[in-house]
Amino acid sequence: MFDAEQSMQLLKAREVTRQSGLARFTSTLVVGSTGGDMVETSRGEQDFGRGTAYAERTVSIPDDFPERVADEVDPPGNQTFAIVARQVLVRDGATWLRYRPTGAGAVAYAMRSLRRFAGESAPYGGTLAEVIASARPQGRPVVREDGGRDYRATVPGGVAVAALPRGLRQMKGDWNSEVGKGKSAWFPLNVRLDSRGRVVRATMDLTPLLAHMRQVEGVKNIRARYELSGYGGRATRLLPDPAEAQDATKGWLYINQLEPGYCAVTAPGLPSVSTVREVSCDRRHDLRVISHRAEVQGSEAAGGDPVLKQAGEWCREAVSMAPEEWTRDAAPAGRSHVVSDSGQVRTTTDEGKKRTRQMHLFTCYLRTSAPGS
Repeated sequence: MFDAEQSMQLLKAREVTRQSGLARFTSTLVVGSTGGDMVETSRGEQDFGRGTAYAERTVSIPDDFPERVADEVDPPGNQTFAIVARQVLVRDGATWLRYRPTGAGAVAYAMRSLRRFAGESAPYGGTLAEVIASARPQGRPVVREDGGRDYRATVPGGVAVAALPRGLRQMKGDWNSEVGKGKSAWFPLNVRLDSRGRVVRATMDLTPLLAHMRQVEGVKNIRARYELSGYGGRATRLLPDPAEAQDATKGWLYINQLEPGYCAVTAPGLPSVSTVREVSCDRRHDLRVISHRAEVQGSEAAGGDPVLKQAGEWCREAVSMAPEEWTRDAAPAGRSHVVSDSGQVRTTTDEGKKRTRQMHLFTCYLRTSAPGS
């Protein structure tokens, strides 16, 4: 492996790693801000030979984390995934759920988004494993005493973006991540291989991407880390049979279908609060809807960042006017959130001409920590 051309060694490291059977892994993403760090951690086991994985994933977001950024990333909490036969299963208590992303619309889109957890370079996706094979070594690697190698490399921006949370992948219009378009299109990656050429660790400072990202006000840095150990060990987790998993496709709604004052639980494993199931507010619930608002593109408030800023202001006002019964179990107290959906509407001008315009539908909601009384 180390006899290969230097430019090909990290690509070959992916193949060597794939041939190494089961390994334990930890993947960490830290989004630093003026209000503390959002931390996303996945840890578990990956069997590269069988293409299976078991992962326990935790997302923590401090109370003072930038509100608009928090609304774009996965909600805080714990999730457990199993990857079997390229299917992503989600544990809900003692039950394993299987989502079938059929049909169209926001709910189907949310279910299809689970595919990101079925990786291409490793059984569990959304980690730096997906970017290593595309890395270009910079200079000769450092040879360690144990025979392993440490590489400094760069990764094309279009690949580096894959390591970001789904909600932070919105780039500015002048974003250019094509290979060969200049130094600004490449981002640094450090990779450590063991003496057999297997990946041991990869770290990446994604902070340079902030210059190209939208809606990241208050974010100071983004760092990712991926570690593998215990190659060749035995599995310690019993993986579910996809055929026996419960079909979780039915019963979910998009959040904008709930009436103000109604409560809901979020769908286990799905990447946002957009997909929910209505429950009584007397039972455990994850959120309560406060209000809805529609904006049509071309109106004063529509389009890009201004409309999002105004939506946040509208939501805070709506919360201040809501009944105390709706707001008393908010967590944290007084912190409101906005989720948006968009679509097209057709209108007719005074001259009888048809015109298609963009409509944004905003839902103001509160995250909750306990059932209502």
